[in-house]
Amino acid sequence: MMRVLLIDDEEIALEVLEIMTSNIEGIEIVGKYTNPVLALQELANIQVDVIFIDMEMPGMHGIEFAEKVMERYSNIEVLFVTAHPQFAIEAFEVNASDYLLKPVSMTRLRKAIKKVEERITLYKSREGLSEQTHKVLYARFMSSFALQDYQQNEVKWRTRKVKELFIFLWHNRENPIHKANVVEALWPEMDATKAVTLLHTTVYQLRKAIKDIGVENSITLVNDHYKLSVPLTSDVLELMQIVQTEDMHPLKVERLLELYSGDYLEGDVYPWSIQYQQWIKQAVLLYLEKFITSTESKIDQNALVEKCLEKMLILDMYNETIMHQLMKHYQQLNNTQKIKVLYETITNNLVDELGIKIPREIVDLYNECFSH
Repeated sequence: MMRVLLIDDEEIALEVLEIMTSNIEGIEIVGKYTNPVLALQELANIQVDVIFIDMEMPGMHGIEFAEKVMERYSNIEVLFVTAHPQFAIEAFEVNASDYLLKPVSMTRLRKAIKKVEERITLYKSREGLSEQTHKVLYARFMSSFALQDYQQNEVKWRTRKVKELFIFLWHNRENPIHKANVVEALWPEMDATKAVTLLHTTVYQLRKAIKDIGVENSITLVNDHYKLSVPLTSDVLELMQIVQTEDMHPLKVERLLELYSGDYLEGDVYPWSIQYQQWIKQAVLLYLEKFITSTESKIDQNALVEKCLEKMLILDMYNETIMHQLMKHYQQLNNTQKIKVLYETITNNLVDELGIKIPREIVDLYNECFSH
């Protein structure tokens, strides 16, 4: 039996929904409330599988209620009931199984119940999946963001804001983030009231998305501060672990170059991530510079030094010192073809884009390379 709880501030609407759901086989009504605050308080004493709840009610909005339910009872499914279809579609951006439009038809109700049954069955089939497989998720942050589930499938996000909220909470994983700071980061230009509503919606959707891949209790809310609690490893964590050590082993350097496929969140462009993006870049440049300095006399490391210099110029394309170092390296290898290509790149970067002259020492070195 599916145990169902009904919440609506209108007595008549509550009675109609009770009659309709009672006529569906396999449904047991375990409670009904006109006060969402009271329902939330008493939820700890009731075994519930599914909650039907109105959206706009005095005391607590349906989305806020759903968010608190997801936080405390992640096994409970919530179905929204609303008389405002435009508001539901625009603000909540959920599929048809997540809300019902008043007046609710029996056909529509049965369809929603069926989808909920399928979701519950799916959750039960995934119980213990994290323990059976990798135990942690994997995320890629360098270049563009992607999250892989326990079966190494890329997680799909319902909206761009759900994805951004996940990244933002992980980005600030060391410290819980106040609601006001989340709103300021994700909806800086929006009216405060609407922004808070969207925050509740997005948190709710994120919790559902993470629950769908087998992670319970993914977001905690304490004293209006959010914190992401998801077992996760990533390319940027591995990269920073290498950078923050003094280990200059060639295999570590090779791995670093592989991991730095692009700047941190380069493909997503979030204003709040730019400072950390630049910090990572500078840390990597410093590490590579130390490696090059430590291997200047080691001929067997020429190929890796070349890779490092080429990566450094990509990361700092207007740096004249790196330009000179790389050209000098090509000269030592007598690779005139790469010298020509590099000089064309320098010309494009400095002369064509910035309108400044190529430094004299680079011009002289270039001429020296072709003087014989």
